[in-house]
Amino acid sequence: MDVTDYIYEVYKEKSFSLAAKKFFISQPALSAMVKKVEIQLGVTIFDRSTSPITLTEAGKIYIKSIEEMRSLKKRLQEELNDMGALKTGKLILSGENFVSSFIMPKIIMKFAEVYPGIKVELVESNSPDLRQLLLTDAIDLLVAHDFDSKLYSCEPLFDEMVILAVPKKLNINNNLVDCALSLQDLKTGRHNSASCPTVNLSAFKDEEFLILKKGNDMQRRAQILCENAGFTPNARIYLDQLITSYNMACAGMGIAFVTDILATSANGENCVYYKIKGEDTTRRMYIGYKRNRYISKACSAFINTAKEVFFANLSEK
Repeated sequence: MDVTDYIYEVYKEKSFSLAAKKFFISQPALSAMVKKVEIQLGVTIFDRSTSPITLTEAGKIYIKSIEEMRSLKKRLQEELNDMGALKTGKLILSGENFVSSFIMPKIIMKFAEVYPGIKVELVESNSPDLRQLLLTDAIDLLVAHDFDSKLYSCEPLFDEMVILAVPKKLNINNNLVDCALSLQDLKTGRHNSASCPTVNLSAFKDEEFLILKKGNDMQRRAQILCENAGFTPNARIYLDQLITSYNMACAGMGIAFVTDILATSANGENCVYYKIKGEDTTRRMYIGYKRNRYISKACSAFINTAKEVFFANLSEK
């Protein structure tokens, strides 16, 4: 393993001790290794006086160089693999927890049937971090929402509807019987019908919600939907993952903004569902990659496979 790998891990973890644990070496050994490089370069890479540690100005240049070298090495390997007609190679994919659990397996299974020689690695992380991983070439492809067209290119996969998952035990359900949807209703697509009744979110203004942390697409949508209904949601707890908020709603802890795809994939129990009245209740899922990067044949093949798997779930927009 190259010394730059150790230094880059310290940068990612912002800690010598955490990086050392990942490589199964002692912290003093790792510190000595980094110090030796700093002496050779005649600069200090890390500011050790801060907690967590940060990069010095020279360190920022050094890390940027590492990322550029990694990108060049990755592109070289991809171009060489392309000469092998998709018989060998590797793809690093990513998505938030829900995507990794319920979306990626469907694509990966079909891809593996056609291209068994291509190894696939799946990286999970919080939503705000995923796009940064894409920009640094730490991952090849990302399945997510709302890609900035200045930084990324993407292909549409499917549309999903934002709905409410409300614990069955809440008394509010007694007042909304005519609008309530069961999990079976979602699976049969009743909620997609124009005749399906909707609820005004203002009916839930006094209830407790399970809200995602800032930076998540669903947090932004929930905020807009509630504001349009004339209230600020009373958040019982803030969470990182959409699937976690859904599981907590099923456990009776509060109301969650989820999607029809999530609800029908996760098959949670003990919730009643409601179609929300208003705009911004549909969002599109994409598969994206860093703009202007070299797209290997393996990447192109995986993108095409993903589009084939979800073609029927893509509405006209």
